[in-house]
Amino acid sequence: MAAAAADPGRSREAGAPPRKAGTSSDQILQTGTVLLKGFIWDRVQSCGDSERIQATLAELKESESRICDPKTKQLSECLRRIGDELDGNMELQSMIEQVQVYPPKEVFFRVAAEMFSDGTFNWGRVVALFYFACKLVLKAICTKLPELIKTIISWTMEYIKNHVLTWIQAQGGWEGLLSYFGTPTWQTIAVFAAGVLTASLTFWKMS
Repeated sequence: MAAAAADPGRSREAGAPPRKAGTSSDQILQTGTVLLKGFIWDRVQSCGDSERIQATLAELKESESRICDPKTKQLSECLRRIGDELDGNMELQSMIEQVQVYPPKEVFFRVAAEMFSDGTFNWGRVVALFYFACKLVLKAICTKLPELIKTIISWTMEYIKNHVLTWIQAQGGWEGLLSYFGTPTWQTIAVFAAGVLTASLTFWKMS
């Protein structure tokens, strides 16, 4: 299933224009890791739980997740707004609460693959993957397993590297997220992403 999800991104990239600066594999993965860490840090702070905040800070090391580049700051703010939208989806939150806190890697990858199983790639689904990882981190901290933070981040970026990277490159890198969610329809996309994630978590429970 994972292989099928990767092929459309590759075929689409074949006819794409020359890559812009900032779209090399290393740059995309580095920026993606910074964005994911920043997204997790932001969601943890929004929960207002000082114990969770301290545990997360210790694992992420603030210097590694600090966002300085103006474009990266814009991307971070975009992710924050989408996270707020997804936080308001009660059906989604109820579903996540039922997910076990320490899933094996193969189960995590099966759920990630299910998000892209129809061969369709869009930023809504990429953000849904980030959100999924973030909620697992929050659950790990809540159950006194902060060491899982780095593991979950590693799994997420490994999946992106193997199955989504070429698609992100074809969009011109992470900056494509800004134009995609800079339109009046971004909230609709956030709702769509929540639907995709809900379906994936249902798949998880059945597996």
